[in-house]
Amino acid sequence: MQRKIKGLLLGVSLLAVVLLTGAYCYQVYMDYRVPVPYTDRVMAVPVVENTDFLEGRQRLTGGRNPGVYFGGVLLPCTLDGTLYLYQNFEAEQWEGELTTGSRDVFLCTPSDDAWEDKADSIREGHRFKLWLVGEDWYYEFSLVVCGMPVMSITTERAEEQEKGDYETDPDRFYYDPDVIYYGEIQVFHHGLDALQYEILECGVRYYFRGTSSAVYEKKGYSIGLLDAKGENLNESLLGMRSDNSWKLKAMVADAERLREKTACQLWEEFADANSEVNEAGPRMEYLELIIDNDYKGLYGLVEPVDAKKLELDKNDILYKFTSWEAPEDEDIQYAIDHGWRIMSFLRLRYPEVITDYAKAWYPARDYLNTFYRGGGDARAAEDKVYLSNAVDMLLFNMAVSGSDNFFKNMYFAADVDENGDYTMRQIPWDLDLTFGSVYGEKVFEEDETLIYEEAAVPLLRESRPELIRPYLYERWEQCRNTFLDTDHILYIMGENRDYLINSGVVERENTRWPEYAMSIDLGRIVDYQIRRMDWLDAYFAGY
Repeated sequence: MQRKIKGLLLGVSLLAVVLLTGAYCYQVYMDYRVPVPYTDRVMAVPVVENTDFLEGRQRLTGGRNPGVYFGGVLLPCTLDGTLYLYQNFEAEQWEGELTTGSRDVFLCTPSDDAWEDKADSIREGHRFKLWLVGEDWYYEFSLVVCGMPVMSITTERAEEQEKGDYETDPDRFYYDPDVIYYGEIQVFHHGLDALQYEILECGVRYYFRGTSSAVYEKKGYSIGLLDAKGENLNESLLGMRSDNSWKLKAMVADAERLREKTACQLWEEFADANSEVNEAGPRMEYLELIIDNDYKGLYGLVEPVDAKKLELDKNDILYKFTSWEAPEDEDIQYAIDHGWRIMSFLRLRYPEVITDYAKAWYPARDYLNTFYRGGGDARAAEDKVYLSNAVDMLLFNMAVSGSDNFFKNMYFAADVDENGDYTMRQIPWDLDLTFGSVYGEKVFEEDETLIYEEAAVPLLRESRPELIRPYLYERWEQCRNTFLDTDHILYIMGENRDYLINSGVVERENTRWPEYAMSIDLGRIVDYQIRRMDWLDAYFAGY
């Protein structure tokens, strides 16, 4: 036994010697690579007091990164020579190392008190100086440390798309991109546990997204991750699900840049509280975007609502409403006759391949006839919806004042059984016009008494009051006493606002997009939401 203990101690001692020797050799090697005196290191970069060594060297410029790496990946760089590095502002210590790609050059930074206060330097958007020094030249960079994840895209080629004409395929004519771009993408972020720094490097295809948002200079994008062979690549980004398809939202319609994220978080709480039906909706996280050396600003990265998220099987159908106008019954028949996936901006999103258009259109057609036109097939109206989901959608939309989300910007998923009977569930989308914001150029609706209801629950509320009214009130009380508590809603808003401030993105966003100025003043929203929730208490008490 003593022999084993001695052997263990000897092994530990030898390991300690090896580690200390390795650390010493590494330090000697690093010192050898930096042929100038320095006082300290930050992220392995020497901090220098005397910059006389730069004299006589040629100062080079150029809007590219010639060799500053983080985690083995070139840092994103804009045309003005600014490097962008993501760091978690809540972590006290600087994470990782900044390195070069060559033994013949070295990095250094001048002494700067801002290095001593990581959180403040990030929040204030401090620009550090960083030099990449060669034998007779040097590059001078500004280093901006971002407190939220950074995504950088480099375009390699563009492919124009043949969209055909309206009569052949109106869905493709309206919604397919004119051009698809291909290139490389880098995402600097933390993984699922928010502790481990991760860097994703892979191929990407992307294109401009959105119809109403296309009028803005700051564009939204759809992106797809690709592997080395150009095939779809599933990766988890910013702690969200593993997937290849993502949306980047520019959020220009929301001056505070927090409405959609707050609404997404609240819908997630509705979904978590509903054990009867899968209500999985969009999740969103913030990032800063750079495309082709151009800083694009603050974006929301969003998981799409799709068949995978909603766990649809081969018989199920997914629709998306993108307009206030519901197609007439004869319009849908026209779509069936012509083999169309779209009619008056009601879109068939799943399945991808349709062999029977009458069967695929039937759930939406009957739903509209039942709840919007007073017809429909012989089944009872309450059997055509998941009541808990329909009530959740109504309560959610009323609580967030979804002025653009009580018919338009909604997904309808039809779960179809083997007999062809469907049960419909609703999922929200595009939640920027919420919490008092309405359609129009920076219009705020002060009236807290407006009603935002999709047609299903109101119809059932009148036709089956003994079934719907008690359930509606009970569910409101249940949610109101938990995640729809006014203080809880305002807390989520405040957390998102504080994150935007502490990340340092506000000034960068407003400098890049002054025409879409971002505000951090929540006074008007807070006042509106307090009045709104008080009014809703009285409104639902009537049931």
